Amino acid sequence: MKKVPYKVNLILCFLFLFQDSKAQPPGYDYVKEIIIHESQIPDGPSLNNFPFLFSITDASLRTIANGGLVGNNNGYDIQFYLNSCSNKLDHQLETYDPVTGQVTAWIRLPALSTTTDTRIYLYFGNDTVSVSSSTTAVWDATYSGAWHFSDNPGAAAPQMQDGTSNGHHGTSFGSMTIANSVAGKMGRALSFDEVNDYIRIPDFLYGQELTVSFWFNASEVNGNSYQYVFSHGQWATQNSLNVYIGENSITTPGETHNLQVVKTVFRDNNDANNFDTLNAGNTWIDGNWHYYTMRIQDFGGASIYVDGILRVNYGVWGANTFNPPTDIFIGGREDLNPNRFFGGLLDEVRISTVWRTANWIRTEFNNQNDPASFFTIGFEGSAVSLCTPLPLRLTGFNATRSGSCVKLQWQTDDPTGSAATFLIERSENGIDWNTAGTVYNAYTFIDSFPYKGESFYRIKYSQGSVLYSSSVRKVESSCCDSEIRIYPNPSANGIFFMEFPGKEIPEQVTLLNHAGAFLQHIKLKKENNGINVLVPGKGL
Repeated sequence: MKKVPYKVNLILCFLFLFQDSKAQPPGYDYVKEIIIHESQIPDGPSLNNFPFLFSITDASLRTIANGGLVGNNNGYDIQFYLNSCSNKLDHQLETYDPVTGQVTAWIRLPALSTTTDTRIYLYFGNDTVSVSSSTTAVWDATYSGAWHFSDNPGAAAPQMQDGTSNGHHGTSFGSMTIANSVAGKMGRALSFDEVNDYIRIPDFLYGQELTVSFWFNASEVNGNSYQYVFSHGQWATQNSLNVYIGENSITTPGETHNLQVVKTVFRDNNDANNFDTLNAGNTWIDGNWHYYTMRIQDFGGASIYVDGILRVNYGVWGANTFNPPTDIFIGGREDLNPNRFFGGLLDEVRISTVWRTANWIRTEFNNQNDPASFFTIGFEGSAVSLCTPLPLRLTGFNATRSGSCVKLQWQTDDPTGSAATFLIERSENGIDWNTAGTVYNAYTFIDSFPYKGESFYRIKYSQGSVLYSSSVRKVESSCCDSEIRIYPNPSANGIFFMEFPGKEIPEQVTLLNHAGAFLQHIKLKKENNGINVLVPGKGL
């Protein structure tokens, strides 16, 4: 009797996995691993789109002409990647010194973990790069303004460029020149003379949430007046935010002598009769840098942080819309009172239209206050060597039933995502093993040919020496004699093996794709106890 052809849809319990091997970014010769320490980040959820400060002076980051390895005189070939060989990160280069190798850059991290170290990679050494990839995309939509104060205040207005895409650039006034641009807490900063220096930014704020932050450094506040660091809206009126330092000989009634305090007067549109003064303490005028952060939130009140620590909180209740009518003044009061200018240094002013969490604020302080403790440099070497396979270790291995098949999944601790080859070994008794399939640079395998009853699985791989998974997985299988079984699965080269129930082997099978569309007929030939079949293409 003539044999009836089988019609087989080969994607039942069948999976092809193909993945290209990774290579270093084209043209880059050198790489450094940057390890951000989770110990520097308070517990809590991951911080999304966090602008991480990378600040370092490194001889290898000098230009080639100065004995270093950077190819572009402006540092344009300094790039950052989320993993070793792909996923370029947005960065904004604030300052670069080709002679010393000093780099100040802000890098947007999609997620900064609070429980595990975060690793990113710095690539450099590409003399073909002539265009900057520094971008405002470092600052997401929650940032309405970020001013690094690294620009020349004596240049053409507006001098103080907004690092975000919003374009809220500031203009310098008074007697400010390039001499007012000095070494800052990070990169460059601005020096204010307490006479007539200030920065004016056109008004743009409106909303019910707000976070304002900046670094300040003042060594003395001699006198009997007040020095305004930040002013938005007329002092002590509805819709206003003013941050000032009381001088040490104030005689104003109701004020204490020798204040030297950082005070914040905040009033939203619900505060028609309230006078909300938040005193952050009198220990900050010491010639050192300190980080000020104020946040407000509808029904959440107003909070003042200095150096990442909550110093004072005020509960504000009601519809707390904040909409000051004036421009923003930095280094002077909005009415330009000649006795209200600031004398000292300011750096890295930011305004966000969200209420930053305490976790976020503390992480900002830790990162910006001491970058050398916040991160360290790990692997250093050639870009090519980092993007080739490195020693790895299996960190997870699971095997579960999937219909009549068995699905295996595993993970490794390979930090680079480099290519690897895994042999899937199967056993009926956990003692005698055979190869069920081979997987190239992937971490999933579906066994369409498990043993009846119990099947044991382990993973074999080579990294200089032959290694095995530290655990063996056992799976109960329900495969029976009436099933057609196809293996290995996945197949790296398009060749697989078929076994049919009983002793009869069909003359041909019909291959269909995943949508049930006809591909072709294949004539079969018995080899040992099954049939070798070459699948035409990778699209089954």
